[in-house]
Amino acid sequence: MLNSQEFEDDHRRNTEQRREMIKRWAEYVRTHDDSEWSRQQNRLIDSQLQSANEMAAAGDTDPVRFAAARDRLRDR
Repeated sequence: MLNSQEFEDDHRRNTEQRREMIKRWAEYVRTHDDSEWSRQQNRLIDSQLQSANEMAAAGDTDPVRFAAARDRLRDR
C-alpha cells in the first residue's frame, strides 16, 4: 500500500504524463489532416465499443457496478 507521499508522487507523475499526452495529441491534430486523425479516433472508439459489447454478451460486466463506478466519477 502506498503511503501518503508515495501516493502524491504517483498522482503528480500521472498528471504530468496526461498533460504531456494532451500536448502531443494537440500537436498531432495541428500538424495532420483532419481526416487522418479523425479516422484513427473512429477506429479507437469503435474498438472500445466492440470490446464493451463483447464483454456484455459474455456476461463479463455487471451493469449495476458499471453504473455505480460511472456515478462516482461523475460526482467528482
